[in-house]
Amino acid sequence: MSLSAYERGYKFGQRFRNTVFLSILAWSIGAGATFWWHPEVFAFLQVPAGGMLSPFEGGLPIITAPQDGFGATIGLSMKGGQVAAFPVLAVGLLSMLKPFVPKRFWLFVVVYSALMLTMFVGAQVFVYYVMMPVSLKFLLTFGAGIVIPVIILSEYMALLLALLFWMGVAFQLPIVMNLLAKFRLVKYPRAKTLRKWVPWVALIFSALITPSLDGTLTLMVAAPILLLYEFGLFFGWLEHPREGNYPSELLDDIVKFATYTLSLVANMIFGVILGVFGVVRQPVVPLVWWLRKHGLVS
Repeated sequence: MSLSAYERGYKFGQRFRNTVFLSILAWSIGAGATFWWHPEVFAFLQVPAGGMLSPFEGGLPIITAPQDGFGATIGLSMKGGQVAAFPVLAVGLLSMLKPFVPKRFWLFVVVYSALMLTMFVGAQVFVYYVMMPVSLKFLLTFGAGIVIPVIILSEYMALLLALLFWMGVAFQLPIVMNLLAKFRLVKYPRAKTLRKWVPWVALIFSALITPSLDGTLTLMVAAPILLLYEFGLFFGWLEHPREGNYPSELLDDIVKFATYTLSLVANMIFGVILGVFGVVRQPVVPLVWWLRKHGLVS
C-alpha cells in the first residue's frame, strides 16, 4: 500500500528529528572520547612520521605557545566528533530519502553509497600507510646533515587532516565518472578528450591542499589523482563498451606520449650539442630522421 504525501512528509519529519538527535549524540560521544584519549590518538596520528618530527625524545612535534597543546587537543576532539557523527548522518540521510526513492532504485542508491564510503575509507588507509610515510621520510631526511627538522604540532596535524579529507574526496572520482557515464551525462569519448587537462587540474588541486614551495608533496598528491582519473575512464567505458576501446586507446596514448617525449629530448640534446659546435642549424640525426619518416614528429 503506497503512502500518501502527508504520510511521507510525516515520516520524513520523524526521521529528520531522529537523525539530528543521533548525529548530535554520536558527535558528543566521539568528541568526548577523543578528548579523553587524546594522547593515544595523537600518538596514532604521528605514526606515519616515524619519529622524525623533531630531534627530541620520541621525535615528537613541538608547540610554540603555552595554549597550543590545548588548542590542538580541542581541534582534534572536534574532528573526532565529526568522524563519529558521519556514519550516523549518512545512514540518517538515506533513511530520509527512502520514502521518496522508488523501490527499484533503492538498491542502486545503497550500493553506490556503500562504494563511496568504501573509497573514502580506502583513501584514509592510502594516506596513512603509504603517502604520509613515504613523503615525510623523503622530505624530513633530504637535508640530513644540513638541517634538523623541528615540526610544529599544528602544522603537522593540519597537513595530515587536510590530506585525509581531500584525498577522500579525490577517491570519489572513479565513482562519479562511472555515474556520469551511466546516465549519459559525460560519455566515455568526451571524458577521454579531457584527459589532456587532467595533469594540470591535478597539479592545481594538489597545490591548493598541500601548499609547498618545493612542490614535492604536490607531485606526490597529483600522481594518485591521475591514476584515479584513469580508473574513472575505465569504469565509464565499462558502462558502454561499444563507444570505444579503452585498453587499445590507452596503449596508443602511452606510445604517442613516449614517442613525443623521446623526440623532444633527442632534438634538444642534439640541438645543444651541434649548436655548441656550430655544425648545422637543423640536424638530421638517425633517430630524428626515423621519427620524421614515420610521421611521428614534424
